Amino acid sequence: MDKEYLAKRLLSGLPIMVYDFDGREEEIDMVFYGGSVSWKSIYTLRKDAGGLICYVTGKEEGQKLGLNLITDELRNYQKYSRLVKRPVYGDEPAFAMWVNHMSTRTGISDEDRAKTILELHKTIEMLQIDEKEAKEKFFNEFMAPGHVPVLLSRGLNKRRGHTELTSSLMEFLGLKKSIVIAEMLDERYSMKRQKAEIYAKNNDIPLITGNEILEVLKVA
Repeated sequence: MDKEYLAKRLLSGLPIMVYDFDGREEEIDMVFYGGSVSWKSIYTLRKDAGGLICYVTGKEEGQKLGLNLITDELRNYQKYSRLVKRPVYGDEPAFAMWVNHMSTRTGISDEDRAKTILELHKTIEMLQIDEKEAKEKFFNEFMAPGHVPVLLSRGLNKRRGHTELTSSLMEFLGLKKSIVIAEMLDERYSMKRQKAEIYAKNNDIPLITGNEILEVLKVA
């Protein structure tokens, strides 16, 4: 894995692709760096990937902003607690909140979602400077529900989904935990790995596996 190449690629606004694991979701996500997203990135994600376009950061970052995992929140409400179940692949979802930035119109256009994501990235950057100001920015400048789902990584020691893989990869590359992901879909089902590999080769996009990420991070 070429660390410098991947970091430069992501910072320049180009995507990578990440496959999780055989026997888990067995899905490939297209991945952009949150600080380098444009409306064209969102257009590419919905046109060529097709899955749910999500913003990823770390659980610690989310908690500093006052965000909790939605599964934890729902458990506190008797009315909804029975809805909290584990998917067939075993891990509870990483969803926290769905937001729009207040400067957006409806929130769903490529331009609007890119704006929301870039402002989320700025909020994560601000955490390192002033946590209180970052939290104020989040609650003052965003509204919920919105069109950008925020996912929080539980860490690879607890969960090994694309949320954890991509956030850990960013940390390894020296970038912020600020990522945009979407599943690669095909007709009817998720795109098979073999077809995604052809797409990656034809479009000169690096495809990284979960096992490669675990190997460079020295995670058993």
